[in-house]
Amino acid sequence: MNIFLKRKNINVIASHDSGEAISNGFSRRFLSSFVWILSSLILAACDFHGPWEYYPEERDIYTGIYTYGYIVADERPEVCFSKVYELDETMAENFAFYKNAKVTMEGRFGGEFGTGEDETIRLESSQDNPRCFLPSSNKISRCIYIVGGGVTCKPDYTGIEGETYTLEATFEWDSAGHNVESTYRAKATIPNPVKVKGFNIPKQDGSFEWVEYSDDKVVEMDFLEYPMDMEFVRAALDYDHSVRGVLSIMNYGSKNGEATNTTVNKMFEGFTSEDEDGYRGIAMHDPLETQQNLGYSANYIVGGIKNLDTLHLTNMMLPIGEFSVDLYSTDEHYIDYVNKVKQSVSDSRVVPESNIENGMGVFTGMARTRVYMKVNSENWVGMTRIANRHCKNEEGDNSKGWDSKGCRLYLDVYCAGRSPSSDLELANEGAYSYYSNSNLNDLRDEEVCYPSRVKAAMMQANEDDWEVEKWSKYLPDSINAEKKSMAYADGLKRYCVASNFKNNDIANCSNLKARCLDSLSTNDCNSYLWLWCSDRNWNYKKYPQCGPAMVSRYVVDGLKSTIWEKEVKKWCEDPCNEEYAVCKDLGYKHEGDKKCLQTIKVEAYTREVDAHIVY
Repeated sequence: MNIFLKRKNINVIASHDSGEAISNGFSRRFLSSFVWILSSLILAACDFHGPWEYYPEERDIYTGIYTYGYIVADERPEVCFSKVYELDETMAENFAFYKNAKVTMEGRFGGEFGTGEDETIRLESSQDNPRCFLPSSNKISRCIYIVGGGVTCKPDYTGIEGETYTLEATFEWDSAGHNVESTYRAKATIPNPVKVKGFNIPKQDGSFEWVEYSDDKVVEMDFLEYPMDMEFVRAALDYDHSVRGVLSIMNYGSKNGEATNTTVNKMFEGFTSEDEDGYRGIAMHDPLETQQNLGYSANYIVGGIKNLDTLHLTNMMLPIGEFSVDLYSTDEHYIDYVNKVKQSVSDSRVVPESNIENGMGVFTGMARTRVYMKVNSENWVGMTRIANRHCKNEEGDNSKGWDSKGCRLYLDVYCAGRSPSSDLELANEGAYSYYSNSNLNDLRDEEVCYPSRVKAAMMQANEDDWEVEKWSKYLPDSINAEKKSMAYADGLKRYCVASNFKNNDIANCSNLKARCLDSLSTNDCNSYLWLWCSDRNWNYKKYPQCGPAMVSRYVVDGLKSTIWEKEVKKWCEDPCNEEYAVCKDLGYKHEGDKKCLQTIKVEAYTREVDAHIVY
């Protein structure tokens, strides 16, 4: 029984038997004891740890430029920059936030043009993404054409293991309405790569099998089904003191799949429907992506155990089929980026620390070790099936399904009966060609595909003579006139936007061009054009129709972004672009009297047999 309750009872008994004097005396003694005990508890509470001890330190909020850069041994360096965008700077991250930029890197470089001696190279902005910078060279790299299509080019400058590199970047940019010049510097050292000695592979019965590993060997294993799917595949690493951590990146594709007899699928029984393959719509991988970050492990020693001696790969996260995992050994700067810079975003108690002098972010050195793996399973579903179900079920502001960027790019590919590609933008451009090279009966015959079929027919009409009877191959004769009319109208809009409003025998884009580009109020045509260009990162150099689209959106939506304003002015005054009436209304003079000089920028590099070529 509580001691205070006991004393209250005694007080009542004493008062009843001995009168008021005894009661008052005892009350004074009780109050004194109570005050003493309460004071003791308050003083003792000062030593208790709790949330009151933790509070955000007062510090200035960083509003400058963030740096995200790396240099990998035997690979081309890349550095990207970003600013803190204001709320009214919608989609401004697709454009250069700076007026002028100078980015250099100093050190010893390998590659085709690297001398192996200390030198300073210039990095130029990428044509696809002006926020990212790559080595610039006036020389042309030797390229090899791959049988079956594609080009591979030798990297111009690459990192060397054990070498230190100095990055320096100077920007002239608008900071909160003020034109400023900012310079950032950082150093990074490339560590040695890790070596995988072998794998401890778990079995369904709870045992483990040790498998020695050698370079280019494919490690094969069976997927552990429920309830063992949460077990780890353990990789034994060999490394030296230069390795401060390991970043694990998994590479997969549309030929892979996911097991269905898993803990996650069991958890969602009764919540989501199961298809004929046992898939419930819950995936561990994005089927429209080709890489996934499996996490970062720092080189810590805890209780005498070295954290990096064993790298853990969760069985549940491994796709079915053949894939690879890149193990990037990093320097110490990446640890600060993960534990302090990134963590400070979600936890105000963490003070960010960065190796970027006068800035924030990270510039780190890395070395890559690639491990090849193959996981087998009898119960699994392919990435193509996963992509199809996810895109059909997605809901957005405009429609039910197919309303994310990835799904919009994938739709024409899906309707052409193809699987997701590592480059959905490129696959979308060429999807129409599969209609002429395939049996159309084998393609998707769904209502959502009718506009894609119309678009494909109009694309084909640009290349081949069109005959009326061909329509029945693209649009089934079984659908009624109303659905055909709707499919034709939607397909025409998609074709006109994708072809930059090119007329042909079965498509007249004149009216749509006026509605998309000349209207100063929002309508279904310019809204679709803006979304189409946004999905392609507003790359108006590659897609000319996105230039006037950018200007019209700036005007119609009344955007206040200084970055948009700079980009609109730049496009309107460029003599290489057609004169646009809306630009004149904004007060921008088209420099039509000047000669159009177009710079051809070649950016080429390869990773394994993949190639990234931009002209």
